Amino acid sequence: MKPGKLLIVDDEKDIRNLMEEIFSEEGYDVMVAANGQQAQTIWRDMAPDLIFLDIWMPDIDGISLLKEMIEENVLQHSCVIMMSGHGTIETAIEATKLGAYDYLEKPLSLAKLLITAERAMEHLQLHHENRHLKQKLPDQILPVGKSKLIAELRDSIKRLAKYSMPILVKGEPGTGKHRVAEAIHKLSDRKENTFFQIHGADFDDQETLILGEETDTGTSPGELIHATGGTLMISDLEQLSTKGQNFLAQLMFDSAFIRPGSNKKIAVDMRIIALTKGGLEDMAKNNQFREDLLQRLNVMPLDVPSLRQHTEDIPDLIDYFLDYFLTHEGLEYREFDVGAINVLRQYSWPGNYRELQNLIQRLLILGEGEVTDDEIRRALESSKRSEDVSMSGIDTSVNLKQAKERFEAAYLSQLLRETGGNVTETARLSGVERTNLYRKLKALNIDPKNPK
Repeated sequence: MKPGKLLIVDDEKDIRNLMEEIFSEEGYDVMVAANGQQAQTIWRDMAPDLIFLDIWMPDIDGISLLKEMIEENVLQHSCVIMMSGHGTIETAIEATKLGAYDYLEKPLSLAKLLITAERAMEHLQLHHENRHLKQKLPDQILPVGKSKLIAELRDSIKRLAKYSMPILVKGEPGTGKHRVAEAIHKLSDRKENTFFQIHGADFDDQETLILGEETDTGTSPGELIHATGGTLMISDLEQLSTKGQNFLAQLMFDSAFIRPGSNKKIAVDMRIIALTKGGLEDMAKNNQFREDLLQRLNVMPLDVPSLRQHTEDIPDLIDYFLDYFLTHEGLEYREFDVGAINVLRQYSWPGNYRELQNLIQRLLILGEGEVTDDEIRRALESSKRSEDVSMSGIDTSVNLKQAKERFEAAYLSQLLRETGGNVTETARLSGVERTNLYRKLKALNIDPKNPK
């Protein structure tokens, strides 16, 4: 790897001269600064790749300089290595939390200096490559694929994004209904406002949605306020209770809601997108779902095809998921040979996009080199065996509501254990709004810090 530009910031002349000599011999373009003011001039004019920064200096201390670099976005193109002869663990932790790449104690070891600089350059190069890749691969909003079905779906999304009427998005689990709803929002005039997501089963809790929750400082604003001016997406619409359907009818027909305990209507401005796996027509016939709601939503329904209906798009989807995992998770690239792609195209994909995404992620994590048809067959067979074992363990002695609660409790507890009790990360991974997640955890009697 070619050495880059390096800045040494230290008020001790002997240390500056020694480090300058060492790194110049290694081929680095070395610059030196005796104080914070000189350092500011150099990093603004010369944009060094590496900055060795002493913490204790007479004019400006290193931590303050590091904070200035953050404000000026210097860490977007530079790695900072802090140095100190009498630092503390707390100082080192603060520096790394702020964004410093490493922390070295004086007296400095020649070997440690060189290897730290080398590793910092490797880290910087990887960071630049990832940024370049993200610039080449902008956020994919619309569905991926060249098939006629996906082309028609993209056209429908673009057309519907121009308007504000309610939309019903239909499709099997795993087909990407959430992404379709997000695409409509991101292409609409409401894109700068909130895209608020809620599960149909949680739509009963109007007290929380409208009034808010009790906190230590009083009652917080209702969650629904976040969707004002934006988009409200309701997933699993078929799980709405009668109470939830009546509340949705207020929002949809009156663009307003009635606060509990009051007769006054409060106007709201939100675009409603409802997602369903299907079956609403049968529910309406059996008086389990409001006919007027279904008719209003069915003015502009959007059917999301299953993956088995357009397997010709699988090569494009493989490329998309590979780019995603390389860019966002730092996984290593693997080539899929023709045989592997053919096996994937012949598979029935009961889990749709989600199953394909999970399969590609496992292949990247567990394997290396070219992905072959034999490896694909083994992975699909392994996945099927795991599913069979899981399904055989289902307890049918309880009703559906109890079974759902047990699954949610087990699922959320496992996610919390994997994230070390981090509720924000658990909310991101589960796709549940954080405030909704807190409410679920409380209802399921799960302690985030000690999930059983």
